[in-house]
Amino acid sequence: MAKTKKTIKKKSKPAKKVVKVVKKVKPKKVVKRVKPKKVVKKPVKKIKPKKKPVKKIKKTTYKEALRKLEGRPKRRKLKKKVIPRKKVVRKVIRKPKKKEVLKPRVFVGNDPLDQLFESQAKVKLLKFFFRNAEDAFQLKDILKRLRSNQALVRQELKKLEKLGLVKQRKTWLTFETKTGKVKKEQKLVFYLNPGFEFFNELKKLVLKSAISSKDDLMKNIKKTGNIKLFVLNGVFTENYGALADLLIVGDRVNSRKLNDFLKNLEAEVGKELNCAVMNKKEFDYRYDMYDRFVRDLITDKGDVLIKKVILW
Repeated sequence: MAKTKKTIKKKSKPAKKVVKVVKKVKPKKVVKRVKPKKVVKKPVKKIKPKKKPVKKIKKTTYKEALRKLEGRPKRRKLKKKVIPRKKVVRKVIRKPKKKEVLKPRVFVGNDPLDQLFESQAKVKLLKFFFRNAEDAFQLKDILKRLRSNQALVRQELKKLEKLGLVKQRKTWLTFETKTGKVKKEQKLVFYLNPGFEFFNELKKLVLKSAISSKDDLMKNIKKTGNIKLFVLNGVFTENYGALADLLIVGDRVNSRKLNDFLKNLEAEVGKELNCAVMNKKEFDYRYDMYDRFVRDLITDKGDVLIKKVILW
């Protein structure tokens, strides 16, 4: 048999008293939870940057710049004493101006009458008045039609007034305005005195010389274009019953130059001229058809200066 072990009971020690030390705990603060507020974002204003004031740069001279570098002080400007001046009245002596000798403008050529009277302006005035003996003209119309130096024309007109050949008077003239109205005004006009002592003798002498030089006349008409035929009649040949004073036939004729030539010739003759101008084709047709107007101008006292056309 197996031997049983004896169980020996150990004596239990008395339990130690455990003293619990309780620490004083501070009460915790209760924090209330607050709901976060909704933040509304405000629109941000764009702030414009301020413009910086522009500094005015003072202009400095070379001498001032040197002073600044050397540290020299600026020179003070001394105020000048203003002394009032006495007014001095000076007499200005003006020297008389020398009178300029005005030379007459020659349009066509030299005339024996110009040499006799020693003035082309006077001859033009005489021709103008004797060819328009029954009419009276204003000064502006005379100057416009003579196409000469205006100062010389006025000077010669006064001389003719002193002689008694030309007179002046005031008359009522009618004229049309730009708006179309007809007006009457009293104007000063010049006219030829038929009671002059040598009126008839002077008239014959003046009217006898129609043009000054035919050679100069031909040279000037050739400048206007390709002239085939040039005939003088009427005033130039003392044939006052003629239908025209000039017959001009040519091609490529410059109208401006021709118009200028005719006005200069009218100024020398002293009367408005009737001029027939046509091209070679038209002239040949009218001449072959025995046109009376064309044939009378050539045959009836007609003075043919240029002839590049076959005439039967």
